[in-house]
Amino acid sequence: MKKNVYLLSFLAMSLFIACDKSDDSNDNQSTNSITITTDQATLNQRLDLTNSGVVAIENINATGKMAAAASTTFPLVQIAEVKPPVDANGRTLQASHVTVNGNYAYVSYIMRGDAYSGAIDVIDVSDPYKPKLVTSALIPNTDITSLTFSGSNLIIGAAKDVDKDPLLTNNPAIAFNMELSSGLLTDKLKTNYLESRVTTDVASNTANYFAVTGDNGSLFKLSSSTKAVTGKVAVADLRSIALTSDKIVTLSGTKGVNIYNQTTLALQKSFSTSTDVSGAKRTMDIDGTKLFVSEGKNGLGVYDINSGSKLQTLGIPTAAEDNVTNAVSFNDGYAFVANGALGLNVYQSANQLNLLGSVGIAGSSNYVKSSGNYIYVASGTGGLKIIKMEKPSTAFESCAAYGLYNQGRDLILNSNEIKSYQGATAINSAIVNSGAVLTHCGSIAVLSNLTLNSGGTFNMRGSISQGKYQQTNPTELIINDKAVMNVEGSVVIWGDLRLNSGATINFVNSTSSITIYGKVTKGTNVKITGSYVDTENKLK
Repeated sequence: MKKNVYLLSFLAMSLFIACDKSDDSNDNQSTNSITITTDQATLNQRLDLTNSGVVAIENINATGKMAAAASTTFPLVQIAEVKPPVDANGRTLQASHVTVNGNYAYVSYIMRGDAYSGAIDVIDVSDPYKPKLVTSALIPNTDITSLTFSGSNLIIGAAKDVDKDPLLTNNPAIAFNMELSSGLLTDKLKTNYLESRVTTDVASNTANYFAVTGDNGSLFKLSSSTKAVTGKVAVADLRSIALTSDKIVTLSGTKGVNIYNQTTLALQKSFSTSTDVSGAKRTMDIDGTKLFVSEGKNGLGVYDINSGSKLQTLGIPTAAEDNVTNAVSFNDGYAFVANGALGLNVYQSANQLNLLGSVGIAGSSNYVKSSGNYIYVASGTGGLKIIKMEKPSTAFESCAAYGLYNQGRDLILNSNEIKSYQGATAINSAIVNSGAVLTHCGSIAVLSNLTLNSGGTFNMRGSISQGKYQQTNPTELIINDKAVMNVEGSVVIWGDLRLNSGATINFVNSTSSITIYGKVTKGTNVKITGSYVDTENKLK
């Protein structure tokens, strides 16, 4: 059976477990064949560092001090890309959704076109700069559209080929409830057969999970304990669902926003949003009383969730078919907006959202999820980008008297100049000249080169990420004769490290670490003192 357009909007020997199992404790369950790969060598082949390193935020509309502030206060580092899985028939899938639980990020995949095929990845981000793909499951004949958690179980929104499952009749929409084992995928799942063409989104609270379906769809309430449908409300063209402490918020492409009581499913409020094109996947997110709604070619709408009044519209600056707001994610005072071919925009929240700029990453942005210190961006068949927000450590209270950096994108200390900064800093390059002393407490990201000239000193307390991974013209961190870099924290050099004759690196405490992805060049009389962890064994 041909697929409905709802799923088309997202443009060594392997050790595996072949699962062909149904849950015998439940009636009306079809067989689900799942192939779970756990072989680390196989999974590592899908991790790609090609575009890793410091990324810039550009705001072409900002000028003067606003431009300097926008580009220097929000350091970001792309730590990896995850290539999409290839199914048993050799077809490349594309990422559709991300949910996060602790140190694990779960990524769902669909098949572009008429065929159905899906997958779920589990990525471990417990090591801040070395994400690890720990398991991956191929789920044949089924597109996996959305994910969430209910207790220790993974709730999976999906659509399945009706020709492959006699229990589907003419309704491909399903929801899986999968038992996890220490956070990892298993073949133990319960299938709920829903109505309509596709389950577009899922959400959960402590006692229930919820699913919405598109086309002639519905809002479904399911019990986390019995896994049975306990309530239903018919609403056409549902795209997304979000929860507050006591409310369910749904988004329809034609009916706008509906707000329901979580217990009774009674409609409490409804209000209109922009009418969307048929079948396009959209998302919502909530911050207090503000509801963020991705509205396609109309950009991002911000609404008061209590009154329904529109507070702000963030339009698409350039009209084009692929320039659409697909998704939004709110995290720790920032809104991340996936604008298709226009990429990923970052806004800082105040009374209204203020644009910091566009993140300098390759490819389109079809979906975004931010949680903890990370931003996950789905880029169709380009896979998943993992971006780390370099937040300053709270361990250096003695640095509180230092000011925030505000000197532009290129930091230059003239001879014998002394400057101290704290907080989060993102710059293009840094040069510390003879006799100058730079102290930075917190987190600093340097997009290009960092140079300590003869006699210069850089006191780094916290973390620094510098450069880009394996460039044709490599970025460098250069320490010249009689120049000193004092490290108390974490250093990540994505390019090369050049220690010219007479250079010194002092590691202040035993918990300090250095990661170097490029090559290391050492001159004579180079001094490296103190205890430290050399994660790539490049420095010794």
